[in-house]
Formats: sequence, structure tokens, C-alpha cells
Amino acid sequence: MQTMALIGMPGSGKSAVGRIIADRLGWDFLDTDRLIEQRFGLKLQAVIDQVGTEAFSLIEEETVLSLDPAERTVISTGGSVVYSEAAMRHLCSISTVVFLDLPIDAIRSHISLEAPRGIVGMDEGGLEQLYEQRFPLYRRHAQIVVLLDSCTTQEAAARVLSQWKEYVASDRQR
Repeated sequence: MQTMALIGMPGSGKSAVGRIIADRLGWDFLDTDRLIEQRFGLKLQAVIDQVGTEAFSLIEEETVLSLDPAERTVISTGGSVVYSEAAMRHLCSISTVVFLDLPIDAIRSHISLEAPRGIVGMDEGGLEQLYEQRFPLYRRHAQIVVLLDSCTTQEAAARVLSQWKEYVASDRQR
């Protein structure tokens, strides 16, 4: 499949890594969080604050369900997209879904560098609880899991591309 969707926790590098991958492949890049910000004319956290987390989840789901990207597109999704079965089914039907699996300590440091940012569910139980809730969902929906550690975004993009190319090649042989 000639479209790739990146899923993972906030701070896992979906947007930064996705842009690099799109650049290297000469593909388009779509960021669902930016699409929501453009639609509302507000930063993501302001949208969440204004509509609440339940309504935001529906907005995120609608945004993903409306995606019909041209072939050769890298999609960066919001971290909470995995709560929507419909959105994940749609992503799986239009793309190869790649989970950027980053240790929680690395996620914590990335998030603290970028605060404040829109993270659905963060206020309820903190990052650890959010991670515990979402991790099995990311694993379940991903066709490819890319383990990332203390690598740079360039190295992360190279790992994703390497595993994606292997996956695509093995998929063609089936």
C-alpha cells in the first residue's frame, strides 16, 4: 500500500518523523491534528478546552474518516485516534499503520519540551495511565511496530522506512 499512517503516544515523534519520511519518499504529508486546528482556527489544546474530550474524540474520528488521501501520503494521527474502532478500520483500509513505540521516559521528556499541548485524557490519570490504556490499542491496530529509543528523528525515520520497505516487500510476495 502506498500510504502510511503513523500512530503512537503524544511526543513519540509522529509529526516530525512523518515529515522526514514524506520528504525522503517525495510523498505528501497530512497531520490530522493540524487539520483539526485549521478547521477550528485554534491550537489543539484550545479546541479540546472549548469542546471537551468527548466531543473532541468525535471530531478526531470524523477527521480521520474523511481522509481519502492520494496514494503516496504519510499521515500523522493524533495520539487518541486508537480509541475509535471506526477511525482505525478506515486507516487500515487506506494505509499501512505504523506504531512508533517509544519508552515512556522518552515520551515524558518530549512532552515536557513541547508543553502545553493538546493531550486527550492527560488530566485524568497522568501520562503513565494514558500509556497503559493506549499501548495495547496501538499494538493491536499496527501492522508494523517500530521500537524507538534515544534515536534522533532522522534515525527514527530511517528505522520506520527500513521496516516499512521490508513489510511492503513481504506483502507483495504473499
